[in-house]
Amino acid sequence: MKKKDTVLVFGITSDYVFALINTLIGLVNHNKKFWDDIIVYYDEINECEIKEVNNITPVKFIKFDDVFDVTRLSKENLKKYSVACLYKFMCFELLKKYKKVIWNDVDILIQGDISGLLDYANETGFAATASDNYTRVEANFNTFIENFDMLKRNYNTGILVFSDKLKNYDEMFEWCIKSTNLYAEKLRWLDQAIINLAIQNFKIDVEEIDIIKYCCWPPYVTPDKDVRIVHAYGEKKFWNNFEIMKQFPEWNQNNLIRLKKLKNNFINNKLPLVSIALTVYDRTEFLDESIKSILSQTYNNLEFVIVIDKSDKQDKIEKIIKSYNDDRIKIIKNKTRLGLAKSLNVAIDNSNGVYIARMDDDDISFPRRIEMQVKFLEKNKDVGLCGTSARMYGKNNFDLLVETNSEILKVLTLIKTPVIHPSVMFRKSMLNQFNLRYDSNYYTEDYELWSRCIKYFKIANIKDILLIYRNGTNDSLTNYKYENKIHSSHLNIIKKQLKENLNYDASNDELEMLQGRRQINYDRCYNLNEYKIIEKNFFKKLISLNEKSNFYSKNALLYILKREKNFDTNIIRKFINKFIRPIYNKIMNKVEIRINDKIYVYNEKVKNIEDEIKEIKQKLD
Repeated sequence: MKKKDTVLVFGITSDYVFALINTLIGLVNHNKKFWDDIIVYYDEINECEIKEVNNITPVKFIKFDDVFDVTRLSKENLKKYSVACLYKFMCFELLKKYKKVIWNDVDILIQGDISGLLDYANETGFAATASDNYTRVEANFNTFIENFDMLKRNYNTGILVFSDKLKNYDEMFEWCIKSTNLYAEKLRWLDQAIINLAIQNFKIDVEEIDIIKYCCWPPYVTPDKDVRIVHAYGEKKFWNNFEIMKQFPEWNQNNLIRLKKLKNNFINNKLPLVSIALTVYDRTEFLDESIKSILSQTYNNLEFVIVIDKSDKQDKIEKIIKSYNDDRIKIIKNKTRLGLAKSLNVAIDNSNGVYIARMDDDDISFPRRIEMQVKFLEKNKDVGLCGTSARMYGKNNFDLLVETNSEILKVLTLIKTPVIHPSVMFRKSMLNQFNLRYDSNYYTEDYELWSRCIKYFKIANIKDILLIYRNGTNDSLTNYKYENKIHSSHLNIIKKQLKENLNYDASNDELEMLQGRRQINYDRCYNLNEYKIIEKNFFKKLISLNEKSNFYSKNALLYILKREKNFDTNIIRKFINKFIRPIYNKIMNKVEIRINDKIYVYNEKVKNIEDEIKEIKQKLD
């Protein structure tokens, strides 16, 4: 069979289709066709997404067989890199059908003619970039690997060029698979580690690709440099970092092209409609950032239901919202002042979406928020409510990472709110099936709703930070007044749960022992040891009552009481938590802060969030 000349190869998991499309838009915009085929290896993808990609340029999709023992790979590595990075090993196999194979990761921006990549790998059959900081092969592993030179120069694998001049290429795919499984527990940078071992094992003479022109890292990009491919390797990507978005507006322009194409093809696709529920009373200070962050989502099959509560500013707010001139926005004006809970119910009742996502008028959703939550709920049909982690911004700035296990979240609801309200996405069918709406009789209407949801379906969280959440004000008197109302409302909700789920009428003192917003009894109790004995007996009673009702997971209940309430008889563990952990936090540059009398631990490196927020308006414009 005669070989074709050139194939471009990409690899994605199901949550990176948007990045692939952005890459292809840049490819088509800046290049005359210099390839015969484009091949994409994937794990999961639906027909709508395939159609969406092929609307940009013809692509062959090939499902990658599961040949890796991923159970042995680090969960942290898989989250950071995804198993799709290992799909590039297929490039060796493709040399049987093509004279030249070019691999690109999808966390790139193509902003120029990249046909110059054809000039590489013509002599030895393999070309890669080498970072100018001269990292060594050992950086790819958690330990040295025997029989390999771990101090040799390290080659990057985000952009690779192969040709059939490469000797023994027909053996290399199987060797890479075998080596990945063999060294799985020792890998730090997955595919890069194996490729660098293959270079040594097969004695490959690597041709170096111009790293500035074809694989430039964002901080190195300057106007005087000829940069065709910007590669945002690391944790800061074009879609999750406003600084990079501002530096490279073309990525967002490509994304808008994608959204326009999606909008024009919604009638024929099967993507579920999402309703965004937002209520506004009389605050407009942050409304612009909030609305624009929804209208620029990577997921576009949505309607934006905005309920404007009755106020002197109602007409002014309506005029502001209409100025966006977006037919996805649906405006509802309350004839009387309803308040937050009832206004949210109005939004839910007037929503047509399969899913309903919450949004507040002062928060900001990251571009991929809706897309990621939809994909999570599509995969987890037994989950009726899904939240996310958030970047807290305001009086205190830190990253709040949420619990993800559904059984633990169910127990956690007995102590405090288990999800961040404006990050939530509901499954509307379940809300209707169980007649679930916000109850305006509770000051913390969201927490009360979660306490009922857990009776009927699972709730969950996505660990990713997908929301910027403004918290608190500098008005201490206002905070004190609100905090007391919140605290009282929480106690009532806990009391209701104990009665309904464990058939127990708790005293006010017992409620104070259990609640998680503040340790009021610990602060005011002089005879702390005696108090802790009473508290311990109360927790034992809860465990005993749960054994009868079996409402909560036994292990999850015990885990939460240990973690949140220090209900633990292990003396060594108590000593570590009290004396060793504070020292560890100090060494690791971590700080404990108190919000509403609840202690959080965060890293001081998050302090630059003020600069990030200042750039949001410019980015969204």
